[in-house]
Amino acid sequence: MSGFAIVTLGSLSPWLSLLILLVVAFAAGMVGAALGTGGGIFLVPALVLLFGLDIHVAIAASIVSVIATSSAAAAGDVETGLTNIRLAMFLESGTAVGGLLGAVVAVTILASQSNVLVLVFVPVILLGAGLMLSSRDRDIVPDPPPDPIARRLRLDGEYVGPVTHIRRSYRVTRTPLGLVFAFFAGIASGLLGLGGGIFKVPAMNAVMNVPLRVATATSTFMIGVTATAGALVYLFAGDVELAVAAPVILAVFAGTVVGRRYGHRAPVGRLKLLFVGLLVAAALLMVARAAGVLA
Repeated sequence: MSGFAIVTLGSLSPWLSLLILLVVAFAAGMVGAALGTGGGIFLVPALVLLFGLDIHVAIAASIVSVIATSSAAAAGDVETGLTNIRLAMFLESGTAVGGLLGAVVAVTILASQSNVLVLVFVPVILLGAGLMLSSRDRDIVPDPPPDPIARRLRLDGEYVGPVTHIRRSYRVTRTPLGLVFAFFAGIASGLLGLGGGIFKVPAMNAVMNVPLRVATATSTFMIGVTATAGALVYLFAGDVELAVAAPVILAVFAGTVVGRRYGHRAPVGRLKLLFVGLLVAAALLMVARAAGVLA
């Protein structure tokens, strides 16, 4: 396949189909930047159900676009100090391994059969939704249990609120559990084409006591590294279709710029509710994927 025929939607013209693809990718990038997830949870089903793309081509395009999301949003958050780079590197040790493992499984064991491992992620996602709901009325715990690993690695931090411009500090806790979530995030990224933020953001905020804005900024910084590990596997497998990936990257990049601004200005409570909605949608989409709707 080549040219715009790849993105033709039904009987619509290639140019109109391309416009719809750009709108879908823009929306995915906007949501991904606002919540630190990468947007792949919506982009992959859209590419498969609307445009009839092979699931592996859709995942490859999503993973490549995640790199664009990270590149567009992470630089500014690092410069303002909103991203906790030490925490990102700590969690990335688990996420990168999981991302490589997930991508290898996707293009080998599961290359020609339904994704039988998808349902494994559903209870993990619902757990994340429950954690976010339970902490909806607060952002962090002022005095969390001490964590020797966090103290040894100097993972605690401080940030200036983008809206209030008030400097606040926070203490990271329960790092081993956070690392487990990060590993699942990596597998989800490589296996399903997600940015992994649907696991990492709840883990950092509700489990590790990281402020939500810091968690989303740190997740956005991380997903580029995670996606790169998986993208290489899909590239060598020949699943990266330029006619799909190129317009998706451009639209996701533009959506990321808009979504990042909203994420910085929206109240934390509203962002948490939006994230819970995203997690529920993710669980439903994964059930549909396991049932063969997206296979």
